[in-house]
Amino acid sequence: MSLKSDIVKPKTIKVYELDDFEKLLKGVKVATCMLTESVQIVDEASVIKRLSALTLNGASDGNCCSCCGVGPFESRSQQTAHYKHHWHTHNLKRKLFGKSPVTYALFNSRQEDDSSVSGSDSEAEENTSNPASELFAAATRHCKAFFTNHSGQVFCIYRCILHHRKEQLSTDGEGRAWVDRCQRLSLPGSQRWAVLMVSGGHFAGAVFSGGVAVVHKTLHSYVTRRGQGQSQGTRDQHGNAPKSAGASLRRYNQAQFLEHVQDIISGWSEDLAGCSLILYRAVGSTNQAAVFGKNSPVNRDDPRVRAFPFPTRKPTYKEVQRAHETVASVEVYDTMELFQKALIASTSNKTLLKTGSDTSVDRKRAQKSSPNKPIDRAKSRERAPRELPIQVTSSEDEGPCFIDSETPVGWIKTLSEQSSKGIITNSRKDLINDCSIASSDTDSEVKDIPEKKEQTKKKKDKKRDVKKQEEVNNKSAPKKVMPKIPANIKKMWSLISGGESSLETILETWEGDLPSACNVQDPHDGNTALHKAAIAAKPEMVTQLLSAGGDPCIKNHALQTPYAASPHLDTRIAFRLFQADHPDKYNYAKSQIPGPITPELLEQEKERKAQQKRAKRQREKEKQAEKIKSNKFLQLNDAEKIKADEPRCFLCGAALPKVPFSYDNYRFCTVRCLQNHRNLRPLNMSV
Repeated sequence: MSLKSDIVKPKTIKVYELDDFEKLLKGVKVATCMLTESVQIVDEASVIKRLSALTLNGASDGNCCSCCGVGPFESRSQQTAHYKHHWHTHNLKRKLFGKSPVTYALFNSRQEDDSSVSGSDSEAEENTSNPASELFAAATRHCKAFFTNHSGQVFCIYRCILHHRKEQLSTDGEGRAWVDRCQRLSLPGSQRWAVLMVSGGHFAGAVFSGGVAVVHKTLHSYVTRRGQGQSQGTRDQHGNAPKSAGASLRRYNQAQFLEHVQDIISGWSEDLAGCSLILYRAVGSTNQAAVFGKNSPVNRDDPRVRAFPFPTRKPTYKEVQRAHETVASVEVYDTMELFQKALIASTSNKTLLKTGSDTSVDRKRAQKSSPNKPIDRAKSRERAPRELPIQVTSSEDEGPCFIDSETPVGWIKTLSEQSSKGIITNSRKDLINDCSIASSDTDSEVKDIPEKKEQTKKKKDKKRDVKKQEEVNNKSAPKKVMPKIPANIKKMWSLISGGESSLETILETWEGDLPSACNVQDPHDGNTALHKAAIAAKPEMVTQLLSAGGDPCIKNHALQTPYAASPHLDTRIAFRLFQADHPDKYNYAKSQIPGPITPELLEQEKERKAQQKRAKRQREKEKQAEKIKSNKFLQLNDAEKIKADEPRCFLCGAALPKVPFSYDNYRFCTVRCLQNHRNLRPLNMSV
């Protein structure tokens, strides 16, 4: 086997790089490692001679062997045993090749000579093999086809871009079919490929024109059970469909995902019709249903549809680009020797990996066959095997007890001593510690355990005393008495929360201190009359209460001032208008009012907003008219677009700049539109 240092990394050329690829195709031929020997023409006379040698000779009753010349047989069992013997099969093979049969004595002597050969010689004969046959076997099993050119270079191309897997190309003679398929890749339009990937709720697809992605799209939906290792649809097919809310949601996501993927693929029907290849990766019935659905333009029997010959990662746009570049790449070796070394080394590495994996499979089977080993379902590491405990019957205990490697030696004696003194431990760790200390001083350990119990009892008693003291303090503490609200204040609050919009009648006939009455807080939520009027969206009442002495700086239980508690615009404007009329009446810095405003400023603000609305409507009208013009322009063909009165962009229909971008007779608004039109135009023309 060749070393890694001997293998030289090959050059890589892309199929869509036409200049380099066409240079590579000069004098292209199929590599000799892919060609089989020509079929030998068998002469008719030799066939008749072999058949006549196998016919029965002189045994009319059929009780003799015409091949070996033995008979007649005494019984049917003796005849059957002869036909099963190696001597008879050896003579049959000789007859097929036109040779005379061998006697039984000569056959036995040959067998003895073969058995006398040493084991080392037989192994050497087995190991010696034809390198040309090994190279042919490796080449025919490979996922790539191999070609040579006039300069002696060897290059490899993936078979999936040359032919369908059901299509068998002949490898006899010169391999003209392979050369024809290889030369087709350089034709115009043959580099337009589509790549589709579906796996685990992820979809990614693209249509490539050469090395440029003309159309691409990705989609993701949550359709797998987290940590279960399989999709929701697979669990449903097994008959144990879960009925949880999450399972129902995932089923809905699965149906929506399939529908969205089919809509995307059906929207690309024209682009897919112009592709020379459609490469896909969709493992499983659910993923394949998304690609080859009822309404899908992709047919499974289409010869252009081919699967990737190598594993791919999670479907993303980057993975689609990587898979496309990998399939389109051509490996080029400078000489045949380098190519043969690389090919044989790659096949030998694969066989080594397979043999290594077989040993691991054998280990797993051996583990399954052993019934005594516990099944470990943990993912982190295997459980260390432990010895079973030994059953021991002690005279000091009533029943059997079990001892393992971690149990101390004198634990039975220690347990009996503790039980006799009234001390019983439930913890295994305490027991082990007791036994380890008991060897040095058993009496001191027994004295320490009651002291620990006394300390825990004292702590519990202290906690109980503290709880009792708190309960007594709570009982003796006076209950909070809710303050009494006068009837006239309650009446004012009811008018504010009612349907009336003014407080003139009640404020004019008010008896007592009006400012203090306006600032009385509700014991339930801390709202004053000004809070209630602001929350009820009554700006006239807010102005009346501010004039009567309602303080806008008082906060309720939610730490909100009346201005902050009001969710309405008109009510907040009433606060700002009052501040403009009475700038020195209250400390407005604490009231959270942003600032005063006058009626003139309000009118200017309304006029400004009205102008903004009119300008917005005008822009929408112009935008709609521009859209109609662009749609009409895009419906024209190329000749009509060139002769149009108002020239526009040939791709998006937008207005052209002063100096438009153009190629041939086509004009565009941006360079991006020009590039997209150049990539899309041959694709659409081929359709």
